[in-house]
Amino acid sequence: MNTNLLMKAFQGNDDIVRKEILLTDKSISLFYMNSLTEQKTLEELVIRPLQLHNGEEWKGLQNVYISGESTDTVSDAVQAVLEGFTLISDGKELIKLKTFSVSQRGIEQSSIESSIMGPQDAFTESLQTNLSLLKRKVKNISLKTIIGNMGEETQTQYAVLYMDNKVSRDNLDFLLRALNQLNIQGITTASALQQMIEEAPWSPFPQLLNTVRVDTSMSSLLEGKVVLLLDGAPQALIGPINFMEMLNSADDEYNRSLTATLIRNLSLFGFFLTLFITSSYVSFLTFHPEMLPPQLFSLIATSRAKVPLPPVLEVLTLEIIIEVLREAAARMSIKVGQTIGVVGGIVIGTAAVEAGLVSNIIIILVAVSTLLSYLPSNVLLRNGFQVIKYAFILLAGFLGLFGQMIAFAYLLSHLVKLKSLGSPLLSTGFNKGKGYTNKGILRMPKRNL
Repeated sequence: MNTNLLMKAFQGNDDIVRKEILLTDKSISLFYMNSLTEQKTLEELVIRPLQLHNGEEWKGLQNVYISGESTDTVSDAVQAVLEGFTLISDGKELIKLKTFSVSQRGIEQSSIESSIMGPQDAFTESLQTNLSLLKRKVKNISLKTIIGNMGEETQTQYAVLYMDNKVSRDNLDFLLRALNQLNIQGITTASALQQMIEEAPWSPFPQLLNTVRVDTSMSSLLEGKVVLLLDGAPQALIGPINFMEMLNSADDEYNRSLTATLIRNLSLFGFFLTLFITSSYVSFLTFHPEMLPPQLFSLIATSRAKVPLPPVLEVLTLEIIIEVLREAAARMSIKVGQTIGVVGGIVIGTAAVEAGLVSNIIIILVAVSTLLSYLPSNVLLRNGFQVIKYAFILLAGFLGLFGQMIAFAYLLSHLVKLKSLGSPLLSTGFNKGKGYTNKGILRMPKRNL
């Protein structure tokens, strides 16, 4: 291949370096991307073998670089450089050699899905590192890996892992078909990819499990699920899942069975209680005050004596303030964010009550509702809670308890229709594959499995 064609293809890209190595009777041209290849790697893998063969009878590049691969077209050569290869040409042959070497983040503890008793290793942004983390835990020939690229511009690499003796072929084919049908310019994160392959993208509920934990992915593989890894994303996508799996915490697998069962049911109970606490306050005060006990109604009436806002606006105002504080604290540094969240909540809540804008009872109810929403460990599910909560409050303000029941019925009907890789999200367990999930309402003792 004429090296002038390569120079023309690389024109305007200053990050791509062309270097000439002069031997005794031969001139060797190198093409590589400076940002993807460290100089030390280039010296050891490319230049040093040439120096060792200097002065000997020249038998071709393939004799110098046994692991090198020949390339014939300009498009293949250009793509190789963009992926971290070094092109080596002697005027007759053109081969590519893998020299990709960049600094990467090491394996660290997860700050999102923390665990007290479980392993502390979490996924990183390197696909090869993530594959090694999983394969060092599952040493079985049945663990299969399908590797491909997505994105016309980015050519991002992904890997689909599954246990061949446990996986449901329907679920696996569903995921592979969804990946093959993607027509995108590029992909950045696993969360964005999750929204592209889910069947109901407008749903507030995720239909795939997004996790950074290696042990969660490993146990999912052993249950017959499919794990999807994306290069550059420190998360894994797991499916199919059921609704209870999104409510489980990382320590459920390591707690005693009764303790884990209690925690799981608290998360489930907290989910529905979050939706009904503040909306019921609006319903009772607006449409059904006679349903409250006289002493409780008198207490609420006294606390609301100076409040000028109707209950629905009172609740919405406070919920929005809490949401603003939560988002502001999440986007600041850890130390400043914690201070803003605590001090801001106390100062604003106290000032609002003293000014007569809200009652002290609704402060308590909103605080309890916010705490309950943090029981599930799944971040995407928690964020979905907030959207659903506002729908319950608005319908309670317009129709009272009847509006709450309409919202609840629609929520259940929506959950019934949701599917994860073709399997119902509200299934009691993973029953399509040959594996078995222990992530339902009852956490069975390990020896009973």
